[in-house]
Amino acid sequence: MKGTYRAALSAALLIVATCPMGAAVATTYTSANLIVGGDGEAAACSPDWNAVTTVPGWTVLHGNPSVVCYTAASFSTPNAQAQGKAFLADGPYGDSTLQQRVDVSAASTAIDTGTTTYTLSGWLGGYGIYSAHTVLSATFLDANGQPIGASAAVPTVTASDRGYKNAFLQRAISNAVPVGTRSISVLLRFVDTSASYNIGYADNVSLTLSTPVPAPALTSPASNVPAYDHVFIVMMENTTYSQVIGDTTDAPFINSLAQRGTLLMNSSGTYHPSDENYLAIAGGDNFVQGAIYYPNIHVAAPHLGDRLEAMGKTWKAYEQGMGTPCNTNKNYDSYYAPDDAPFINFTNISNDAARCQAHLVDLSQLTSDLQTAATTPNFAWLAADDYYDGEASGNGSSASLKVQDGWLQQTLQPILNSPAWTGQRSLLILTWDESADKSNSSGNHIATILVDSRGAVRAGYGSSVSYNHFHVGRTIEQALGLASLTANDTYAAPINDAFAPAAPPPPAPTLSTTTVTVPQGGRIVFDYATTGAKQSTTNWVGIYNAGNTPGSQSSITWQYVPTANGNVAFDTSALSPGNYTAWYLYNDGYGVLNGPVSFTVSL
Repeated sequence: MKGTYRAALSAALLIVATCPMGAAVATTYTSANLIVGGDGEAAACSPDWNAVTTVPGWTVLHGNPSVVCYTAASFSTPNAQAQGKAFLADGPYGDSTLQQRVDVSAASTAIDTGTTTYTLSGWLGGYGIYSAHTVLSATFLDANGQPIGASAAVPTVTASDRGYKNAFLQRAISNAVPVGTRSISVLLRFVDTSASYNIGYADNVSLTLSTPVPAPALTSPASNVPAYDHVFIVMMENTTYSQVIGDTTDAPFINSLAQRGTLLMNSSGTYHPSDENYLAIAGGDNFVQGAIYYPNIHVAAPHLGDRLEAMGKTWKAYEQGMGTPCNTNKNYDSYYAPDDAPFINFTNISNDAARCQAHLVDLSQLTSDLQTAATTPNFAWLAADDYYDGEASGNGSSASLKVQDGWLQQTLQPILNSPAWTGQRSLLILTWDESADKSNSSGNHIATILVDSRGAVRAGYGSSVSYNHFHVGRTIEQALGLASLTANDTYAAPINDAFAPAAPPPPAPTLSTTTVTVPQGGRIVFDYATTGAKQSTTNWVGIYNAGNTPGSQSSITWQYVPTANGNVAFDTSALSPGNYTAWYLYNDGYGVLNGPVSFTVSL
């Protein structure tokens, strides 16, 4: 593992400024840097190699990237050419891709003269002997968002270039901006990183033009989450997405919720092991490192409870097995643990007995609180004990799923029948803390499901957008009108596509894409929909070489699409430039629902 190599290698950071041979680099610019957050300085950078953070200014297309502090263990701060406090990295779970789409339409007149140039640059690097590298590229788009010509890529930094050291090297490319360009899609890809975690790096990413362009500002992502009177969240444990979604035998209630609301098909935890994931939602940060649990977590920072009380809203955490309010005694004859809900880890709760007793109560209290909408808190965290949450019962095994499913049905059905649900605006979020598979390659892939009482959440919808617990926390804040807590939730996008207006169901299965050409390394998204008997949890979308058809040749890559409608995204890094088709298939590929949908991967 990386730690072994870190101990053996020098911790000194090598900074070498280089330029690719023959590149024409402009020497004067009149635009500011058009990349937002290219240096990671606005982030709540992590000193922990195992943590996922939000990357302000960027849209995550794939994976779980992080912003890492230069003070992280085994990584020394640059001495000659300071790069600031933080840098961007691939994260703990393998390859990742980030994107920014830069609007340059204000400079359209100058661009269309054919004399405007651009420079794309960055400090790119990686760790030690690992072959991980970073690909920084730009695709020029016309007014309709279609590519103009080929993408331009900054020369990469190989392990050999770095001298097999922990290092950054500067890279840049300059050329003319194609006539007709109205926006520029910048991709930052961390490639070949599965050998370990956080081994591909970037810092000071910059895009400048030789003509004035207004500099974009770093802002919080827009929200279309509607206001709710009540939000209920349940966090179960140690279950991988593929274990639960589609298993209608062991988990029929969970899968029925996925069909009733929106299923996040590309959601993940922010950490292994457990408690940091709870803290990510409740406090906007992982806060601690490694296998640390109550009573050894002491967070002196604001949390959702503080924000709720500041807004005059009510909240409670309902914990199975707690008994008396704020019972902090771990009973080893049962599966109750005080940190089944996260708030006991915050010192302004743990050190305030009256406040703790008012807000941390036994699960049995929920029955009486649900009798009226007025007695139902605006925010409720529901916690099963360590057996019923899936951990002690088998970590996502068949037995564990049956236990989780039964507990969830028994606990959530009264909420779905309550006055707060039937008479007011209520939102339910069901998620898991982490995957059962703790390996880096698993991506910490978990299921997350949103259901609401007024039809604002899209029913039977599957989202391929990359989300994690910081996005869940941001969604709760937006639903209840709360201020954010840290840079992680401030710059995490709310789960907006769960609340987009639902289109009427199509009369026949459909598969489509708005992208007919995608640059290699970009992401192509397909919208799918079907109704009736053809909807199956084992339907999937596959990509084939042009001319090949399902049954005659195997797909190049494929993904399950277990909901009635939604979108599914494919990373094109492994697809060679050329023509491809996508097919929508039924019941593990035994029947064609729709296709082919043609598209091209370009250089």
